[in-house]
Amino acid sequence: MRIFMRQELLLFIAIVSIWVGSCSRENPAEGAFVVLLDAAPKGLDPRFATNDSSAKIVGLLHAGLLSTDTATGAPELRLAKSIDEVSPTLYRVELRPDAVFHNGDPVESEDVRYTYMEMGSELVKSPFAGMSKKIKEFRILSKKSFEIELNEPDAPFYSDLGLGIVNSRICAGHSECPGDPIGAGPFKFVAQYGDDVLLEKFEGPKIERLFFKTIKDDNTRLLALLGDAADLVQNAVQPVMLPVVQDAERLEVISAPSFKYTYLAFNLEDQYLKHLKVRQAIALGIDRKSIITYKYRDTARLSTGVLAPNHWAYHGDVETFDFDPERARQLLDEAGFEDPDGDGPLPRFEIEFKVSANKFRVSLAELIAHQLADIGISVKVRSYEWGTFYDDIRSRNFQLTTMQWPSVLEPSILRWIFHSENIPTAENRSAGANRGAYRNPRVDELLDQGNRETKRDKRRQIYAEVQEHLARDLPYVSLWHEDNIAVLKKGTRDYFVTPNARFEGLKVTIPAETHEQRK
Repeated sequence: MRIFMRQELLLFIAIVSIWVGSCSRENPAEGAFVVLLDAAPKGLDPRFATNDSSAKIVGLLHAGLLSTDTATGAPELRLAKSIDEVSPTLYRVELRPDAVFHNGDPVESEDVRYTYMEMGSELVKSPFAGMSKKIKEFRILSKKSFEIELNEPDAPFYSDLGLGIVNSRICAGHSECPGDPIGAGPFKFVAQYGDDVLLEKFEGPKIERLFFKTIKDDNTRLLALLGDAADLVQNAVQPVMLPVVQDAERLEVISAPSFKYTYLAFNLEDQYLKHLKVRQAIALGIDRKSIITYKYRDTARLSTGVLAPNHWAYHGDVETFDFDPERARQLLDEAGFEDPDGDGPLPRFEIEFKVSANKFRVSLAELIAHQLADIGISVKVRSYEWGTFYDDIRSRNFQLTTMQWPSVLEPSILRWIFHSENIPTAENRSAGANRGAYRNPRVDELLDQGNRETKRDKRRQIYAEVQEHLARDLPYVSLWHEDNIAVLKKGTRDYFVTPNARFEGLKVTIPAETHEQRK
């Protein structure tokens, strides 16, 4: 790790003061609460918000019938006054009588019908069109009430109701809503300046004006933080740099458990990795605790599976593999891969570890490779730019890799990841995310049940058994759940971080003095 000396910090701040001064003469958002993003938003229509930055801003501009931006991922009502499950395939919904769009139009049943049912049309072609395909019939009962009948029971559909509702009076007849975004969320759109977005409060928030500024370069973003050019940065400071911001007088760092899941994935058709004892040995050969301490500065938690401990469907009573290199060597012997020369330099076998070219991820892979060398496995780390890397993973062209699921909210995603019908091929890389070719008929059966069952208690039981099977079969080595890290201007009050890292906390945040007041 690079050690930042006081003189370097002073130089950084001096440079940033010049940068901030130049920005302030041109910045249309003086006096706003400034949030720095590491990637630009790609559109603000909720039906097309697949980019993370877009989704976060959309969650403030638009409102759905409910929201899963909660402490456990369990849905809470928003535009809906009530949602009644009449049967596993029928929902009856009543809208809040006071729900309105930013232009004053009331949020009505037709707006919901249009949003859901037109996503799959030839005109709209939303990436979320799968939602409309689940609906057999949408029946409007009144301007503020309606029924949704599904083709078959579908548990994830309830969470799908968090999709932001658009104004049908404006959007009908267009592939995307024309003009400025008009939603029904707590903030309304003011303007967009290239990659930057300015909002102002609509109803409820204490923040009057909210400015999202995109700074893609890590160093420049850090300079902006240190130089008083921002009020909030979330999950955009590398863990190794946290001591720098923690020492800055004007900043405070808060962390909270996340739903992010980092894992090691195996190709289960590989000549070595198809053996369970080899996979167990690899799990035992990784000192996860020391990695969390050294690389993450203790801002991550050990993982037992895809679902984080703060998730409503989490089941922690499963088989685990704590660091035990001696036991790892024994398992490799039992699997038939004995050490060829005892304490000599020859490995038991060699495997390739593919990773993206992200420097932090490469350094993690190299550390894991070093640890596995101690149990006799030679690991060659190969890094690739993202497009090439992801194409190889989707084509199952790998032996060992590490990736992250950024926010696991709905447990039905386990079906996408581990069901045997979701094994992609080179010809159909989009067939599913079961890229290691994991097969277990009982798990398939349970995952199908979990997708159909709509009662939460029963779903929790189903997914508990799924988690037990996955922990035993080890298609993944569950590494850790990284914390969500927010860096705030000192004096900012009431901001909180949700497990899915959305900006729900901005709805109640009381800002410190604005940039205008600081001058």
